[in-house]
Amino acid sequence: MARTLIDFGAGFFIGGLALSAAWGFFWLAIGLIGLGRRTCGWRVVWNSLAVGVLPLGLILVLLWWRSGGQPALSFGIGLAGMPVVLLGLGLRPAPDGQRVGSHMVDGIRRLKDELLGAHLGCGGCSHEHDHGGCG
Repeated sequence: MARTLIDFGAGFFIGGLALSAAWGFFWLAIGLIGLGRRTCGWRVVWNSLAVGVLPLGLILVLLWWRSGGQPALSFGIGLAGMPVVLLGLGLRPAPDGQRVGSHMVDGIRRLKDELLGAHLGCGGCSHEHDHGGCG
């Protein structure tokens, strides 16, 4: 029973670290493109690199620590645990009635556009996007 709980906890922790690493590498790609376009600085690149690489190092340490036995079903269920928690939190309704996940996606889109300099020449054209005003 104790080994099952340890396997589940390790899987849950590694699942969360994998999400963090994926998030860091996503922003690393955007930061590198923004750096090439000169719309963001090196700080974005270094921060996203740290958020991507450090969790991978911790994952490797945990997998090395856990390497003594065969992969267990509880470990696999634990791996899926953190993405399921994130999905559940994203499906909650926000105070305005929309889903929390849609607010998060909208915020990601705005930050990505800012880092990539998508709206530098149009002066904030959010009202024109519905009518095809900005390229």
